[in-house]
Amino acid sequence: MFQPSSFDPQPDSQRRDGARAAAALADRPADSRPASSRRPPDSRPASSRRAGRMRGRVVGGRYQLEHPLGRGAMGEVWRARDTARRVDVALKFLVLPRNGRHHEALDRFRLEAQVAAQLGQRTGGVVAVHDAGEDPAAGAYLVMEYVRGRSLRQVLQERGTMPLPELASLVRELGEALSVAHGLGIVHRDIKPSNILLVEGSDGHARAKIADFGIAKWVGQGRPADFRRRTADGVVLGTPAYLSPEHTCDGQAGPHLDMWSLAVVAHEALTGQQPFPGRNLAAVLASILVGARPPLTTVCPGAPPALEAWFARAFAISPSERFPSVEAMVSAFVAAAG
Repeated sequence: MFQPSSFDPQPDSQRRDGARAAAALADRPADSRPASSRRPPDSRPASSRRAGRMRGRVVGGRYQLEHPLGRGAMGEVWRARDTARRVDVALKFLVLPRNGRHHEALDRFRLEAQVAAQLGQRTGGVVAVHDAGEDPAAGAYLVMEYVRGRSLRQVLQERGTMPLPELASLVRELGEALSVAHGLGIVHRDIKPSNILLVEGSDGHARAKIADFGIAKWVGQGRPADFRRRTADGVVLGTPAYLSPEHTCDGQAGPHLDMWSLAVVAHEALTGQQPFPGRNLAAVLASILVGARPPLTTVCPGAPPALEAWFARAFAISPSERFPSVEAMVSAFVAAAG
């Protein structure tokens, strides 16, 4: 069972009501009508059929599902209504892998809950987790704050690039959140535009929140050193275009991995191009090793010259030649941006 201990428990009556409702749904008798009177087979995609079944369901005795927000390899996210607090929330359900490693997937899901909950108490720069549990019908779930905004990926697809002053603010905010995470021994391992949400504040300024700690690494007292960095099929966890060379080659996943990913995000937002193009992990690594990144003078002629030196240091092959910390990295970027 999925029973994280770091969340406020729901009333037992709510849990019992939710369990009874789910059990009643599961115990409905099979359709005994003649075949001629039944509806024809549903030709909709499986995801659409699942959404139809899930919509309106109450999870954990209090979270009413409204509509799906997205689905990835390891999770499915829904917008829901917290009927107890009368606020919108986002529910993330665990998608069990086909390789049968259900125990490991559940352990990762539990770790994601703990990581996001801890960080949410220390910084507003992450999508916080407020509750977690396991519903008899829907399975393991996390209850997260519902972020009203768009991902950086969506913004870049619409606008192409980001003005340098706006990018400098974004890098600063992301760096602050990562600094808190690294201080706790947490490495996100999948910093990329689709995992960065931009939320417009009351002052009209868009603020960044880091989402999806599903493959995060948390090293500390009483915690495992790490999960496997590869799936059963040999696929390296993370997104190839944003992985550092030492992680790709040797599996090193310290703060320097997040810093490398942040530099890739900054390059992409500034120029509209990823610095090391490649269709797969091997191609990206080859681009890094041969120094395929084009100079800013060709992809962003108006950029301050100091930024070229910043990217050169951020993308040094050896971690020892890069910035020593995310704080130093961000400070240097802001200074170079002018």
